[in-house]
Amino acid sequence: MKTDAKCEICGKPATRFLFAAFVCDDESCIEKARMERGGPGGHKKRDLSELLGDG
Repeated sequence: MKTDAKCEICGKPATRFLFAAFVCDDESCIEKARMERGGPGGHKKRDLSELLGDG
């Protein structure tokens, strides 16, 4: 992981890369990154809605 990465939610030093985002250990930051990504399977839901013409 990049050593100078900052949490994309709060700006603290990042310790993880989850849900296509650098995040710190704060559970609220992790949850927000998950929801911004679309929740569980969000990228697949987006692909399916595009395929079906719903998005």
